[in-house]
Amino acid sequence: MLVELLAGAAFGFLGGLMTAWRIAAKGAVLAWLDDLRDIVKVRKTDRRKKQEIRHAKLDQQLAADALAKEAERKRVRRAHAELKKALPLANEAVRTYTSRSLVNTLIYTSQTFPNLAHPSEATAERDMFERHRITVEQLRRQVETLSGLGAAIDRRVRDWNEVGSIDLANLAEKIDKATKEYALKL
Repeated sequence: MLVELLAGAAFGFLGGLMTAWRIAAKGAVLAWLDDLRDIVKVRKTDRRKKQEIRHAKLDQQLAADALAKEAERKRVRRAHAELKKALPLANEAVRTYTSRSLVNTLIYTSQTFPNLAHPSEATAERDMFERHRITVEQLRRQVETLSGLGAAIDRRVRDWNEVGSIDLANLAEKIDKATKEYALKL
């Protein structure tokens, strides 16, 4: 009887422990499931935030690309307009080419040998030389503007005060070629 009583008490104690264990395990599982739900919610939120950030960066990149393309388009349009202004100047500089030595020679000849050259020829040549110098100065400024706009015009002119006719002709050809290239870019 004592053994039965002790055995009943032991079995009751073990049964209570098992019941308590089951209740505790069930609570632990529920707590673990709540934690798992929270982790899933946090990960979903993080994923959404990362996606939003990625989309925002993509939108910014697209906007920056669009601005860069528009700026390039404006630069090309302006360079083409400047090239169209420079081409007549270059052609005018080629057409009106004369040198200081030729003017000085004509002046000297007209004063020394009036039969060979009339003074009006020397005056006309001097006027043409002045017009040529003004045209070359305008062309120099125009070429500098074009360089600032990124129009690559390779020029061999070192001294704009004494530019040769061949250099002017080459420059006019390069400006003409660049004008046609920029017209294709528009």
